[in-house]
Amino acid sequence: MANVVGSIAWKVTTIAVGIPVGIAAKKGVERAWAAARPDQPPRGAKDPNVTWADAVGWAALSAAGVAIAQLVTMKGASTVWRKLVGAEPPPVEKAKAERAKSEAKAA
Repeated sequence: MANVVGSIAWKVTTIAVGIPVGIAAKKGVERAWAAARPDQPPRGAKDPNVTWADAVGWAALSAAGVAIAQLVTMKGASTVWRKLVGAEPPPVEKAKAERAKSEAKAA
């Protein structure tokens, strides 16, 4: 039961950290686009006025923003978890347990 509560608490922590990080990432990607290109970013691939270069550039910039936001969310949530709970977050504990299990099998 404690594992379920810990899992739910971890999800709540990642959501609480992820929402502001996602908003900041979206604004950061839009500002980066505005700095590089004077026109509005392409919002839909079906728009006939969007060039391939703009569509691919926006996709690459968006993907980089999502990857960075995910990294910041997970690292931030882990830091918050350690400060609040005083232990490793559930994903880290699970990874350590799996690593120990595989090392025991190999030995």
